[in-house]
Amino acid sequence: MMVNLQINKNQFSDLLNLLNGVFFPLKHFVNKVNFINILYNRKINKSFFPIPIFFGVTKKNYNKIHNLNYVKLFYKKKYLALIKIKSIFTIKPAIFGKQLFGKNYKNHPYYKKFKKENFAFIDFKYEKLIKKNLKDKNFVSPEALKKKTKKKIGLNRFLASFHTRNVPHKAHQWAHNFMINKYNHLLIQPLIGQYKKNEYSDETIIKTNKILIKTYKKNSAFFAPYFSYPRYGGPVEAALHAIVRKNYGCSHFWVGRDHAGYKNFYSKYSSQNFCLKNQKKLGIVIIAQKEPYFCSGCNKIVNKKCLKEICIKSVKHAVSGTKIRNYIRKSKPIPQYLMDKRVSKILNKKSILTN
Repeated sequence: MMVNLQINKNQFSDLLNLLNGVFFPLKHFVNKVNFINILYNRKINKSFFPIPIFFGVTKKNYNKIHNLNYVKLFYKKKYLALIKIKSIFTIKPAIFGKQLFGKNYKNHPYYKKFKKENFAFIDFKYEKLIKKNLKDKNFVSPEALKKKTKKKIGLNRFLASFHTRNVPHKAHQWAHNFMINKYNHLLIQPLIGQYKKNEYSDETIIKTNKILIKTYKKNSAFFAPYFSYPRYGGPVEAALHAIVRKNYGCSHFWVGRDHAGYKNFYSKYSSQNFCLKNQKKLGIVIIAQKEPYFCSGCNKIVNKKCLKEICIKSVKHAVSGTKIRNYIRKSKPIPQYLMDKRVSKILNKKSILTN
């Protein structure tokens, strides 16, 4: 008997990333030994790795496959692979949550998602891969990107990288210019896929970031989507993002104030501190700067305290995506100190997901 198992978009993106070396040194969905080792030791074999990439099944799907040796994987009715099941195992949600998110794990959205969607986990090997179906319009492999950038930046040159899950605003532009000026080349790589209500659509994120790239010096900035999904994992997810950028050929990685965060779940700069602490293990240089803001005295974006008398008395304006989305929802013009007009002019209520 053969069963067809429909996978979701998260699993499909994880599958593409694993098959194409995006999560190297992890090459396959984790087995139980690897899962536990990553949770407790942040290691896969002898290499640093911060988050387990697993293949979970619901109770309904578990009941379909638990007595089978072979299963066919499908995504959106497309046949992806024939797999041979090596083992089926369980992980206690509380262990997963506490090891990744700390003592307040029960309040974390990804813990809740993990507990709801994963009754058991499968360790398997591929018997057959249908390569023509293992692709997506928003997926670019590390091999393809490195081939493109190698010609334009040459050998032994720096390539800094910037992760975002947002439409670019003026603080992002400040970070872009900081890296281009210091390292000559920049990869802007927004996380594309599985966003929730009240966040920007994939199409909007891609279009607006490409608009900005055209404003920078020719061949100084490159674009490639990171086809994945937000785990809101704070420090450990920031470390995963650093590994991903190393695999895409980057030499430096920008870690933000609340990188991969969720509301006020993590302390300020905790992602930066964790990545700096593990920088040697990550194998990529971490760029950790203070949060940029708009100084009304200087009339520009800065990230250091202004000492001019006019600046000391002036107002400091935080530059945030939440503030900008509120302007869009109310159909109000976005102030130019918050966002480049070339970006803001294409935004409207349809740019934000409503379901």
